[in-house]
Amino acid sequence: MMERSVWPALRSYWHAVAFGRDVEEKPLAARLLDERIALFRLPGGVVCLRDLCIHRGTPLSLGWIEDDRIICAYHGWNYNRCGECVRIPAVPNRPIPARARVPAYRCVERHGLVWVCLGEPRAPIPECPELDEPGYSVDLMGPYMMKCSAARHMENFVDQAHFAWVHDPILGDRAHPETADVELERRPDELRYSFVDQPNPMHPMPHRRVYKMYRPFTIHQRKERADGEVEASFFTLTAHSAKESTSYLLVMRNFPLDPHERAERRALDEKITLQDQLILENQRPKELPLDLSAELHIKGPDAVAVEYRRMMAELGVT
Repeated sequence: MMERSVWPALRSYWHAVAFGRDVEEKPLAARLLDERIALFRLPGGVVCLRDLCIHRGTPLSLGWIEDDRIICAYHGWNYNRCGECVRIPAVPNRPIPARARVPAYRCVERHGLVWVCLGEPRAPIPECPELDEPGYSVDLMGPYMMKCSAARHMENFVDQAHFAWVHDPILGDRAHPETADVELERRPDELRYSFVDQPNPMHPMPHRRVYKMYRPFTIHQRKERADGEVEASFFTLTAHSAKESTSYLLVMRNFPLDPHERAERRALDEKITLQDQLILENQRPKELPLDLSAELHIKGPDAVAVEYRRMMAELGVT
């Protein structure tokens, strides 16, 4: 079983597909689970339609918005927010065929992101409580598109053992590559754990990392210090195809950084992303194997990855 084998089930989950700031009146083309979608903003909020005019297969994202409709660039067919064709300019006095419609998908804005569900939602959008708490600043990082699968990228984000090798000396030290043991708590669509991390150049004070890993492609992480200072991250991915994904990162802090410090931290986050990209785009196979016998796992360092693969594989069991 490979990652793509559970995609039919993943249609019933919410997926972040864009930052809200990037979705305007001009239609935005995106791809989710190998389906092309068009995003655009109307007075009532963001709309998501399948990116395909039913008439001659032209992407609706090539069109434009007039009033409360999206206009196909090829023959000017008008579609409303529900995907119904409401005007065919070439035959304005004829009834519109019942088949003249395209699928419309659930679409909401939350946490500064646009989320789409292609089916009937089976789980809520993951929470990011720091966005509702006073005293937190927020930095938006990305989007970062990579030629790697979303599930591979998820595993990389929670892989302690690579810190000392890929991110030395930012997040780890090759002289001390040992990893902390974790106790995993499994919930229906969620995996929780925490551990105490040692000081490093990016986080010079001892801190506890607290993770919530949401199925399929979202991670909420808190780095909690004894003095009450917290840096939280909300990391989520769009699975475009089995070989391509885009990540979005929100970084929230309840302590101040001066402009120079903030710029330095942002540069470090971007450097870490580029370091990961080199590895992720060269892993084989591109898709994450959900069969645990397909790759070798080490007790301790790979505990989180093993449980994540089990959680994803369950979606393929009918």
